[in-house]
Amino acid sequence: MKQINQDALKPFQLKASGDLVNMLSTYPSPLYKIRYNPDTGLPYPFLCRLKAITGSGKTPILASALNLLSNSIILWTTNRGAVISQTKTNLSSGGKYSSLLPIDVQVIELKDLSMSEWYNLITAKSGVTIVLATVALFNQEGDILNVHKDRGGTSYWEMLSGNGPDKRNRPLYVVYDEAHGGTKAQFTRLTELNPSAFILASATKLPESLEELLPGKTIEEKSKALDIQTVKVNTKDVVATGLLKTRLYLVDCNTTRIDALKEANDKWLYLSKKLAKFNELPIMCAIVNSTLAGLEIWEILTQHLKVDPTRVAVHLSNVEKHFGDLNPNTPWGQLVDTHKAGKTPENLKDDGYTHVIWNLSLREGWDEPWAYVAYIDGKGKSNTDMSQKIGRFLRQPNAEPFDDWDLNSAYFYFNVPDEDFSDLVTATQHELEDDGYEIITVSSSSSRPSNSFTSKVLKDTEIDIVSVSFGDDPNILDQILLNNTSLFAAEALKSPGKVLTRVLDLRNNNEDDSLKSEEHRNDNAEIKVWNFLIDRLAALDSRIAQKNGNCFTPFVKDDPKMKQTMQFGSQAMLAVNSSLINIQQQLNTEFRLEYEADQRYSVKPFNLVSPNLMSDDDKKREFYRVRTYVNAIHLEYNGMNAFEVKISEALDKLNLKWCRNPSKVGYSIPIPEIGLGTTNFYPDFLLWSNKCLWAIDPKGEHLLNDAIYSKLLGVADIEGLAIKIRVAFLVEGTYVLSNNDRPLRQNKEGYSIIWKERGKVRVKHFLSCELLVNELK
Repeated sequence: MKQINQDALKPFQLKASGDLVNMLSTYPSPLYKIRYNPDTGLPYPFLCRLKAITGSGKTPILASALNLLSNSIILWTTNRGAVISQTKTNLSSGGKYSSLLPIDVQVIELKDLSMSEWYNLITAKSGVTIVLATVALFNQEGDILNVHKDRGGTSYWEMLSGNGPDKRNRPLYVVYDEAHGGTKAQFTRLTELNPSAFILASATKLPESLEELLPGKTIEEKSKALDIQTVKVNTKDVVATGLLKTRLYLVDCNTTRIDALKEANDKWLYLSKKLAKFNELPIMCAIVNSTLAGLEIWEILTQHLKVDPTRVAVHLSNVEKHFGDLNPNTPWGQLVDTHKAGKTPENLKDDGYTHVIWNLSLREGWDEPWAYVAYIDGKGKSNTDMSQKIGRFLRQPNAEPFDDWDLNSAYFYFNVPDEDFSDLVTATQHELEDDGYEIITVSSSSSRPSNSFTSKVLKDTEIDIVSVSFGDDPNILDQILLNNTSLFAAEALKSPGKVLTRVLDLRNNNEDDSLKSEEHRNDNAEIKVWNFLIDRLAALDSRIAQKNGNCFTPFVKDDPKMKQTMQFGSQAMLAVNSSLINIQQQLNTEFRLEYEADQRYSVKPFNLVSPNLMSDDDKKREFYRVRTYVNAIHLEYNGMNAFEVKISEALDKLNLKWCRNPSKVGYSIPIPEIGLGTTNFYPDFLLWSNKCLWAIDPKGEHLLNDAIYSKLLGVADIEGLAIKIRVAFLVEGTYVLSNNDRPLRQNKEGYSIIWKERGKVRVKHFLSCELLVNELK
């Protein structure tokens, strides 16, 4: 194995390594600010990141940087065991990158540590120790390594964190390779180790779960901090050194699947002839989003394109379960299930496979330089997801360019709509960007600290459940489909196909228009009318159709209209697609709310997130403040804005039973309108008055949608409920009703309630929350 020393590193690798060391050695400073845990007051670990494209040499960059971290413990982790074993080989004495590390470095795997080695690891005062482990080894209690299990009263985990009787004498740094695959639970566990810093190596965006480690209160401030704390490797610099392929051919095949696969396999045959003089064969990958699709592709490759079955690796899960859905005349006994056989992805080429069928969850860390051709079945996957997979094919064999441009390129074949293909090209360019300003995406879950507790139910309470129905006669729904679909002429069902090629030049991440081409084909991809309709209706609203069924009878799909096969882009497809709006409107006329007689909802314990959060942000501190109540079903609540606090205090003074109702997990009322993008209404409060159950929404956001607003108010008209349910919108300001019962705000003074009574929408204004809520008695 050829060893790489500092002199052998590329200039961009040396610069990135130096920039990382500069961050770690100068933290904290005005540039790299400390971020404190609002719950404990202790400093969070410093978060820095190496952002570089796959194939740029992140491991030697990190190894070179660690060379300057004297007297420290490095926990080097990732999601994949294969990456850990490979990293150990490369970093250990005699390994490819061992010359980049300090002379006295120890490289050990966490699972191999004896008790005495644990003791020496913690108590040693000098030297650099690199401990390698997958996150799975410490991400759960009771694992086989006993990392969390007591040893003389102290767990290994406590020892490593420095909380044991023998204090840790060296600072701990956590290197997380392929960090974009990390979860919040993993990083929370790692934070328990009290590391000085997280050093993340990633080709893509920062995990949302780490945004709380960044200094700043706003998204803009955190984004700026991330930019400052990220070392970016310019993709153009990597390409210029020959480490990556130079061109990406993105080919959109608006044809049948068999034609698209033939295009890809023909390119594989073409490259095979060119690589024969080097005694090498390229690899073609077919990346799919389901096992069934993968098996269909195996059949096309082996039976139609005559690829040797012994050379086709089927790396899919649960293959045998799908044989009953396939052509029984196909010789499925020839299929090689490499996943079941336990073959590692890294060894497939060494085992002689030239074609690999993958699931779209292409394993992180797998980068095969000889993988030149990919067919990506794009149905149901985002352009971002597909463009990220492209990055797995960019390494150049032997890290040296060929004299032949074809052998310095990678080829990708898709079957996606034209507009999606244009977006895919843009998304791929974005994925290859390395000098842009990354905007932090703060999710509701990641922006909150993780501690919480539940407030138990003091008074067992059940509520009638409201459900949705399309009526008692599904034949009416079938007829809606059939009335809006025609029997088409043969020519109307057909559409010519085309193969569009666009080329990205990685040297400047620009499209090379001189290589752009378009070729026409006789046929296009095809689909049955039934499948086309049901796919789009399911996307419109899951209550129409989902994997386990739909609202129609099982017979309608066998109607001649539904059994027609149409090609993408055909006149028939355009007509069927344009009929969807009529189908939606007519289905809505049958859609209704009704009482679900055989089911009841039980009010559950209330989860208080980040109770009494310590923060210098007044609004956030008040939001998470725990408040106690006398008449509520639960003793305590938190997570309320100022208006919600006023409402809760006013409700508690009524001497009636009430509770807060959490979104997504609490009591819900179906939205009685399909195609609105939301299916359930979760009122923020529930109040049991002397006359009804009030479902109270103090946000007023549903007032913005006429369909939701009017139909939710109609819940009061449902028959059969043991206690009537009424929806009340409580809003800040003075509201009046327009001629069509649409609420309009006149000014910001006081508070208003909007509800329905005796078939009429009503609105009433009050000067205080107490007076408003008293109206609900």
